[in-house]
Amino acid sequence: MKALILGCGYTGRCLARLLLSKAVAVNITNRKGLPIKGIPAPCFAFCCATTFERTPLAPEALKEVTHVLSTIPPEHQGSDPVVACLMEDLERAGLEWFGYLSTTGVYGDTQGAWVDESAPVNPQNERSRHRVAIESTFLNSTLPSHIFRLPGIYGPGRSILDRLRAGTAQRVDKPGHVFSRIHVDDIVQTLWASMQQSQPKGIYNVSDDEPAEPSALVVEAAHLLGITPPDPIPFAQIQLSLMGASFWSECRRVTNRKIKTELGVKLFYPSYREGLRAILQEEQAIAQSQADPRDRGAETVPGSCARR
Repeated sequence: MKALILGCGYTGRCLARLLLSKAVAVNITNRKGLPIKGIPAPCFAFCCATTFERTPLAPEALKEVTHVLSTIPPEHQGSDPVVACLMEDLERAGLEWFGYLSTTGVYGDTQGAWVDESAPVNPQNERSRHRVAIESTFLNSTLPSHIFRLPGIYGPGRSILDRLRAGTAQRVDKPGHVFSRIHVDDIVQTLWASMQQSQPKGIYNVSDDEPAEPSALVVEAAHLLGITPPDPIPFAQIQLSLMGASFWSECRRVTNRKIKTELGVKLFYPSYREGLRAILQEEQAIAQSQADPRDRGAETVPGSCARR
């Protein structure tokens, strides 16, 4: 196995660390081809966006690659950089596996009803319509495509704990309005499980077991930090951006049964409670190791996926 991660952002970096820890050769990309601290893997420049100078992917980035993951989102106009600039190269590469990180937003608003992968797509904003079109392109190609539909992603350095510390967290009160979410470690273990199995093309929801109101996360995180949670703010009083209004206009519960039955995934963090506690414990462990003179020479890689 040799992997190429197109767009090595938050989730891509976590996957790269896991693969490297398992002695899997990895190539990564970003717009400038700049190495990423803590990830000793060759980094290639790749950019196909109309708003940036185009940089084609060097042929050696795909040399002997068997597994490719694209984490690159569509442009505002809806074009997908991988489809636009790499599709022919990928189809010629004889890949064993191709993965694409999409969104559960393709299901639209179900008014809180549960959805699985057999549910019809019903995108209700332009971003989600773009995702549906890109999914379809990959699934109808000759690539061994696997689509992973993700809800809100959280993890170390990217959670309600950080927003509470920064004083930017709001406790929005909209009873009954729930969202699904997923810890980055559970995304990565799902990708790893899929990469190891020779499955036909498929679509997978990657979410935890417990969709919940955002205010519940605020209260739980404040409790973990030992602080008083912000006062609840009625939803009608919230000033929302266009993106925020779109986010709050949809309510759905996303089932993860398929990743458990087909891929054998057992979630590290079945709900936000376990996930937030793990993040805080990891932060405390890192702070303690950095404060201990005996450990100052050791390199600490943030992100619990690095040690899975």
